[in-house]
Amino acid sequence: MIKFLWINAIDSSSEVETRYPNLGIGYLVASLKRFFGDDAFVFQVVNADIDAALDRFHPDVVGISAVSQNYGRAVRYADEVHQRGIPVLVGGVHISFLPETLSPAMTVGCIGEGEDTIIELMQIFRDVRCFEPKRLAGIAGIIYHAADGSLLKTQPRPPQMNLDMLAVPDRSLFKESSHTYLFTSRGCPYRCSFCASSRFWDSVRFFSAERVVSEVEMLVEKSGASFISFFDDLFVADKKRFFKIVDLLEQGNVIGKVKFSCSLRANTVTEDIVSGLKRMGVVSVGMGLESGNQRVLTWLKGAGITVEQNRRAVALLQNNGIMANASFVIGAPDETETEIQDTLKFIKSVGLGLFDVYVLTPFPGTPVWDLAKSRGLVSDGADMDWSSLNVNFEVSPHKAIILSEVLSRSEIVRLYGKFRRYRLFHNVMMIWRHPMLADLPRYAFKLLREKIRRIGQ
Repeated sequence: MIKFLWINAIDSSSEVETRYPNLGIGYLVASLKRFFGDDAFVFQVVNADIDAALDRFHPDVVGISAVSQNYGRAVRYADEVHQRGIPVLVGGVHISFLPETLSPAMTVGCIGEGEDTIIELMQIFRDVRCFEPKRLAGIAGIIYHAADGSLLKTQPRPPQMNLDMLAVPDRSLFKESSHTYLFTSRGCPYRCSFCASSRFWDSVRFFSAERVVSEVEMLVEKSGASFISFFDDLFVADKKRFFKIVDLLEQGNVIGKVKFSCSLRANTVTEDIVSGLKRMGVVSVGMGLESGNQRVLTWLKGAGITVEQNRRAVALLQNNGIMANASFVIGAPDETETEIQDTLKFIKSVGLGLFDVYVLTPFPGTPVWDLAKSRGLVSDGADMDWSSLNVNFEVSPHKAIILSEVLSRSEIVRLYGKFRRYRLFHNVMMIWRHPMLADLPRYAFKLLREKIRRIGQ
């Protein structure tokens, strides 16, 4: 029996980062159980207190999952594990885009989707209790250290085109509330300049409507879910499949037992789509509206989306009793203060539910990253402070990457503060009507604890 410790490299005191379990790990665990059987492994997942977990669990293998803003944390964890002579596997969006950042303490990096890769890796480990470089060469989609210490990258692993072939993610290792989430697809047909997700998945692929409804039924009947969020980049990307999901939910008498939320793009919000959302019990929709200025909106999201479409999408959802929530991005390279103010005016005029605002951040794999790298603002070297990519700008505005070429850091901080103050007022007024109101006490407690911790730093 192999003892496998999964480390979710996140800020465990952050409310946003701990809000939901890491289903990426759930998919990997499910793949291993299906291939090797339920008794081949003992699994444990931790978000913090790594040394204590290592002392208590004594794992044979450690897997680390990390996004870019937490990659420095992942490197530190790998060092702790490596010092104990335990092999370290690392996966996630960061190592997939920047595999050359694999640290000396990390044994293998998994590039891209890992469900098949992890099986092949653990076949090797099961046989020889280590990851021999000569045997790793035959596994697609990884990067590893050769005997001389150099990095070797194998051929890319083709994506799994039939997502129904994947095992249903194992949730037994996580503590879940009645509000949970699932994925019904991978990828997005659009390519926003700042979005890493669409580049990570590369192609758009879908679980079948039957698979989606089966997973929903499982969450409702076996896990007691009363609210399910679809975490797809664009839930209605396949319109025919969307309406089939609605029909199957009706036929299975699921509608009315659970509420849903999902993410859409404004130009996909049409009368028939909204009617379908209402039928299935979607009560909240999130959209990346990004900007209230057309020139900036086009720079961020590309052609084919307009401020007026954003406005119409919000109105159509709200008029049908579905709360329209949105996120916005400020700080594009040549965005002026007047154009940023256009976004604040748009927010105040459009009648949103909840909203959030972010400062443009360069994530690896995106055109914005390439721009920042060309200007010497970021690098993939050992001197890069990955925490400067924290999407929550207010955590450390003094070291966040500022891409603006027309506004200073202090001016961006000032303008961001205006949005945050209005956001606090607006969201406090709107939260009492929000479908996720039941989550408020839990969110509020975690946020308060997070604020107290930051004050003490």
